[in-house]
Amino acid sequence: MKEETIAGILQSWRKKQGKLISDCANELNAPIEYLEAIENNFFIEMPNDQYTFNLVNKYSEFVGVSGEDKKKLKMLIQKQLKISDKKTTKRGYNQWVLSIFRNIIFTLILVTSAVIIFDDEFYGRELLKGMNILNKDSETNVDLYHEVQKIDYKMPGLDVYTDSKKKNKPLVTKLNTIEIQAKDDVWVEVINNQNISYISRNFRMGERFFFNFKGNETLLTDNLSNILIIYNDTLINTSQSQMDSVIEIDLKSILF
Repeated sequence: MKEETIAGILQSWRKKQGKLISDCANELNAPIEYLEAIENNFFIEMPNDQYTFNLVNKYSEFVGVSGEDKKKLKMLIQKQLKISDKKTTKRGYNQWVLSIFRNIIFTLILVTSAVIIFDDEFYGRELLKGMNILNKDSETNVDLYHEVQKIDYKMPGLDVYTDSKKKNKPLVTKLNTIEIQAKDDVWVEVINNQNISYISRNFRMGERFFFNFKGNETLLTDNLSNILIIYNDTLINTSQSQMDSVIEIDLKSILF
């Protein structure tokens, strides 16, 4: 019984509509060879089962298959192609989830890149904020000592040592602390004699930077009058004439 096949049902309904197979191919924007293969049950000539499934459904809708023939056609498709609406729906859902996941990853990468580009000291400043050091009106060595005791890791620019006999109790063995405070917008860089940079960036008015002075650091700035240098709570005189666009100061020479 020809009408009990996919080909028979589709061919019968196409003829009922008075349509030529070439007309159907043009309307569906599908190769006529594929429609001929479907109407002859030659599914082996189709690209793959998923494509065949989609094209058969479009073809059946176009020629108006309905009623019992529509139910039979659905059963025949599931039986012959081993594909159902549930499988295609699941595949579509999986693709949607994967697309959402990719978009989330891309957004995270984009945000992280923006933070790094526009605020290269973001993580350092957030750390100082967490220690209640940044943007304080005043700071003493005792306060700094207690703040450092709250952390159990080593912070760049500030030496923190741990007593081997007292675990998990960080101790600051040196408090030769230098504070660089911006009176106005200014660029500051601090390096040691090995050209290792502690910090190099533009400061906004009121921002501060603390580090443990080891005696071999050099400060560079584009405007010396816009910074204050404080050593162990003592304001250091930095009244020097600035001839070049960048002034370089051996910190040891102005401290001792």
